[in-house]
Amino acid sequence: MTIQEHEQELADLHLFFKAATFPTPPVKLNRYMTLHDPKGFVEIEAEAITRYKGNDELRDNKFKHLRELKALMTGG
Repeated sequence: MTIQEHEQELADLHLFFKAATFPTPPVKLNRYMTLHDPKGFVEIEAEAITRYKGNDELRDNKFKHLRELKALMTGG
């Protein structure tokens, strides 16, 4: 993905989470992560994506977590 595509996906995720009703914590995101503050988690991950634009591995990992949470919340 290009930087522009990542920025668009981040904007789309931001809109989704802004309008979303978050599940009651704790939220089991995957085998390794349990979220105790899903809304705070989204804010921190989004900030990290913006801050580390040049680091593909870190950015992709943060996007993966946000995509997992969205899928969990939408049943997808």
